[in-house]
Amino acid sequence: MRAPPRRAGAWCAALAIIVGCTRAVERPANPEERVAQADVELKVESVSGGPEALGITYAVHNRSSRALFLLDGLPEWGPTGSVGIAPERAYVDLSGDGAVLLRALIPVPEDLDVEAPEVPAVSRVEPGATASRRLVVPLPLRTSMPYATSPEVTRPLSAVRELRLRVAYLPDTGVLRLHGETQAKGQSYRTLEYGQAVSGQQLLDSGPLALDGVKK
Repeated sequence: MRAPPRRAGAWCAALAIIVGCTRAVERPANPEERVAQADVELKVESVSGGPEALGITYAVHNRSSRALFLLDGLPEWGPTGSVGIAPERAYVDLSGDGAVLLRALIPVPEDLDVEAPEVPAVSRVEPGATASRRLVVPLPLRTSMPYATSPEVTRPLSAVRELRLRVAYLPDTGVLRLHGETQAKGQSYRTLEYGQAVSGQQLLDSGPLALDGVKK
């Protein structure tokens, strides 16, 4: 059953630092506004861990002539309801027999009403530059997605058939709308409009990751 709609007004404004009120999804970016996938490379540099956590370091190389915005600043909710950025967090999707770690905007399901969608903060990567990142995921793996549409799944790493990393980015077309710079917990960040981000983001996929050196 679809949940009754909730008023978004003041609550949405208060969460503007990390989320934006849902708007009509805009048309996908024109082909000329997209960056060729070969011009942006995701390279996983190491996969390590022990019984409690899995760590992945990776780099995004921007070989295109445009700056990029990585959607890699996932929110972190404090015990008092405060919102900050978790620099090492990733979404965990265990919907299949594999596992996908995501740093991207997850679209709001069509049959779900939310006061405000969860929109990652962005970081800018200039043409020719490389952004180095690290994520840490607690073990055993547990479903960690912004909208609860199915029961939570817990899975030991040894039971994962295939592990992948996916990272989203948007080319800076000059028409992207960013929320003003926001400070929270000593961090400074900006977010994109939900409609532009969800329709224009492009996903980089690592392919299956080797786990030979990880203690399971």
